Amino acid sequence: MSHTLVSLACHAYGIAAVAYLAYLVRQSDALAMAGRVLVGGGLVLHGVALFELLGAQSGRPVGMAQGFSTLAFLLLAIFLALDVRYRRPVIGAFLTPLAVTVLLPGLLMHGGQSPLPPGVRQPLLPLHITLALLGLAAFAVAAGVGVMYLLMERQVRAKRFGLLFARLPSLEFLDTLNRRLVVWGFIALSITLATGAFFVSTTRGWTWDGKSIATVVAWAVFAALVNARIFAGWRGRRVALLTMAGFCLVLVSFLTSYDLTSSSPTAAMRIP
Repeated sequence: MSHTLVSLACHAYGIAAVAYLAYLVRQSDALAMAGRVLVGGGLVLHGVALFELLGAQSGRPVGMAQGFSTLAFLLLAIFLALDVRYRRPVIGAFLTPLAVTVLLPGLLMHGGQSPLPPGVRQPLLPLHITLALLGLAAFAVAAGVGVMYLLMERQVRAKRFGLLFARLPSLEFLDTLNRRLVVWGFIALSITLATGAFFVSTTRGWTWDGKSIATVVAWAVFAALVNARIFAGWRGRRVALLTMAGFCLVLVSFLTSYDLTSSSPTAAMRIP
């Protein structure tokens, strides 16, 4: 049942992506509303499916399929909140296709996982995983906003005011939105690191594997970025580029959180 709901949600997201891409070409209130309704309806179906999976997999690790599915859900939830708050549906032309791309692997992978070892079945585990995915989703949206900023800035510098210049939000708005998303993502990533360190100290001990290195480097990049914005007044192009670089590092950490060599059809997340 949950797979059917996620499939229906994915179809809704796909149609919404078409509506938002059409809005990028021709601004229309009807297209913007259709995109919002489709994304909102998809999130309802998707949320019910994730709730069912949460109950069915209690005491088991988070599989890669569920990880991708949850990431897509959170990414679109953040986008819809931004769209409703700021009325900038054009952002959906960049984020809804990304969310569909993220969700598709979750639909194609199936299989169960072995129960979690007793050492990691702790109350903080759901918080750790949820915040990790929420931070990744916030950084994904921030990276998408960074791409929009670079496209807009390129047209301004070249003095070629084409379709994107007429459709995209102002550079100031995009820079401010990027800052807010990075700050919230950084807070989530910091708590993820803290809870992850707690799990390490109570289970197998710290090891400098690929996931640990990527996560710490990503945290350092975003810490430097947040401080540079506050104390050095960094803005604009270099901030957008650093956001995208930091997101890539967090994405590497997310992907290396799974045992991709596992024989199980659905790889399981390693904790932390």
